Amino acid sequence: MARLGLCSAILAMLAGGCGASARDPTAEAKPSVPLYSEGAAAAVAEALLAAVPLPPETQRISEPPLAVAGKLGRPLNIDEPKDVDRYAYWSSADRSKALLSFLAGNGPFPKVQYSGSSETAGKPESWFETLEVPLKSVLAGPRQLFVSVELGGSGRYAVRVDAVVAWHRRRPAQSLVPSTARWLKVAIRTPAYRALNLGEPSHPHVTTRSVITTDPSTVRAVARAVNEMPVAEPGDGGVNCPAMSVGKTEGAPRFLLTFRSGASSSNLAQVRGRSGFVCAPSGEAVAKITTPADPQGVLLTDHLSLVEVVNGEGLTEHIEFAFHHSLHLVPEN
Repeated sequence: MARLGLCSAILAMLAGGCGASARDPTAEAKPSVPLYSEGAAAAVAEALLAAVPLPPETQRISEPPLAVAGKLGRPLNIDEPKDVDRYAYWSSADRSKALLSFLAGNGPFPKVQYSGSSETAGKPESWFETLEVPLKSVLAGPRQLFVSVELGGSGRYAVRVDAVVAWHRRRPAQSLVPSTARWLKVAIRTPAYRALNLGEPSHPHVTTRSVITTDPSTVRAVARAVNEMPVAEPGDGGVNCPAMSVGKTEGAPRFLLTFRSGASSSNLAQVRGRSGFVCAPSGEAVAKITTPADPQGVLLTDHLSLVEVVNGEGLTEHIEFAFHHSLHLVPEN
């Protein structure tokens, strides 16, 4: 019988999550430290899976019942180009909702990201939930737990738990803004986006302005924002953007950051970018940095695991903050 998905996906990413006071058994794994190899990610995934507590009335099993084996699996794919998956199977007499609630409240994954269920002939028979470890560094994650539950017969549930940990490319040292930068020029180009007006010429008009600063705190703040950006690694997930996002993106200012040790010295680094990436594939490049040591440049991103920059953590927001919001780089809503 065709399976009717009644997924009640919680896409709003609950900010608080459950189990705020839950212990973190993986503290020794330094969960906010970036991972740059498959081996390092595998070690963290194994530690996280081992730290997942066994719910009441639940036993570990080596293989799920054959009748539901094909239905168990990761309900959602992690939106990362490289990740490691470690999983285990359980058999439980505990109710599915109670089991999922227990994991959210007691395990090392305290933040619920998605949850849902599906029915066959109007009868619920499978459930899923995705939880994640809150991290301080975008290069440290995501680190997620996928839980898939199927009604296995005889009043028991078959469960698969997947601990999935992403790892990333290491950023080349020559792609960093040198600490000797003392002079910064921000050149801003604002295109007149008219794509919706058919009578306008195909090439938009451009307004250019520039700001130069030698304030040490401002130069350091902008350089730090650039140096903290990870290498762009577009994920495989799709993007569902509002219709007006395209206009905001195309009409957003372009900027060129030029770092020098002094006004008359040669360039130490240049960063080209465009603000207004209100909705783009996770990991998509938003800037490119070039240096004398790497004239080909390195593509950078500020939204490695989401399709949108959240909480004002994008590169353009950091630049605005360093200049006390005087550059008008961030498009108004």
